[in-house]
Amino acid sequence: MARQIHARRVEGVDKNVWVEFTQLAADYKAVNLGQGFPDFSPPKFVQEAFCAAVMGGPQMHQYTRAFGHPHLVKSLATFFTRIVGHEINPLDDILVTVGAYQALFCAFQSLVDEGDEVIIVEPFFDCYQPMVRMAGGKPVYVPLRPRSEDKMVSSSADWVLSTEELASKINPRTKAIVINTPNNPLGKVSLLQELLSAAAHNAASQEKQVGHVP
Repeated sequence: MARQIHARRVEGVDKNVWVEFTQLAADYKAVNLGQGFPDFSPPKFVQEAFCAAVMGGPQMHQYTRAFGHPHLVKSLATFFTRIVGHEINPLDDILVTVGAYQALFCAFQSLVDEGDEVIIVEPFFDCYQPMVRMAGGKPVYVPLRPRSEDKMVSSSADWVLSTEELASKINPRTKAIVINTPNNPLGKVSLLQELLSAAAHNAASQEKQVGHVP
């Protein structure tokens, strides 16, 4: 049997910290707080609605609309129109995905070309870097820093994003800025002014901004 040869774009992205920690949690019977392992059932009305849908006949077991069921995307459009303050077209502006991983992967694949740079705010969730690399991009890092070097960090709010440091990393190759709020793993919620400052640099350089809100 011929040796399996992987594409160069997946070199170095085959390791995942969750694989190691999930195995450690299983080996030592620890409570796994890193992933979604609930020890309780969904609400009864959710279970009943699911059972009713499953028993709804052949029409309930077909391929749905690839971008999301019409009822769902219309509800999402109504909800997020109020939040973002401008009209969202449910059929043109919304893509429903199987979790955040798929959404992020689609975003990077559709935005990033070979040689593009993507600014990632540190610390960051483990999937951002490999997804950028698989799209052919180069990750560029901007760390969150303590608000004051003279004081001990006592909460996630003490970490701030330096707009000057962010601006120094932007160049003609910059394609996107990734800001995760609340930050995983710090838990920091980005301040409105921090997001507006990042958006101002985004508008000035015409790159995209990828926001990940768990």
